[in-house]
Amino acid sequence: MKFIFTLALWFGLTGSVLAQAEVDAGQLARNAERVRITAERQQIESAFKAEQAICFRKFFANACRDELLQPYRSALADLRRQEVLMNEVERKISAADQLLKNEERLSLQREKQAEQAIKVQQDADNLTERAKQQKINQGNAAEQAAGNIADRDAKLDSRQSQAAEAETKRAQAAANVEATRQRQAQAAQRRAEHEQRLRDQGPPTGKSLPTYP
Repeated sequence: MKFIFTLALWFGLTGSVLAQAEVDAGQLARNAERVRITAERQQIESAFKAEQAICFRKFFANACRDELLQPYRSALADLRRQEVLMNEVERKISAADQLLKNEERLSLQREKQAEQAIKVQQDADNLTERAKQQKINQGNAAEQAAGNIADRDAKLDSRQSQAAEAETKRAQAAANVEATRQRQAQAAQRRAEHEQRLRDQGPPTGKSLPTYP
């Protein structure tokens, strides 16, 4: 959008330069025309004075002078009419030039306002984008923290489970040892009781005593 405004401004300035060149050329022409009118007026006045001097040497000087006044005044009035027309043209050109300058100033103001609006919009977009990114980062951090807590809890549960399992195995092993000890004690007691019964029965009568492991 800035490029479009710059391009429009360039065309405007180019048009202004061309228009200024045309105005300068027109001004030169009008200046030359004013010089011509001034020179013609001087010639007409000089010719009128010269002819008037001739009239003063005649017998009917006033009548002669009156004959000179009408064309003299007509010529001066025509020159004055040309000057008035040029003044009117210059007034219109000046008004158009002022209008063009006002338009150029307004165009520059509109361009600056448009650039400011674009900058404000860009700043707002940047703030929105930063806010979104910050929210995403916070969400990622919260998710990572939750994941870390879950991992820690899972590891703690695993250690507790392993500890409980190890304790169960130790208890089972102790129970097995105790059961083995009791069986051995019972077996020893049975052997002792059996031997005591044999002793109580007396010596053998020819039969061999049974062998116990």
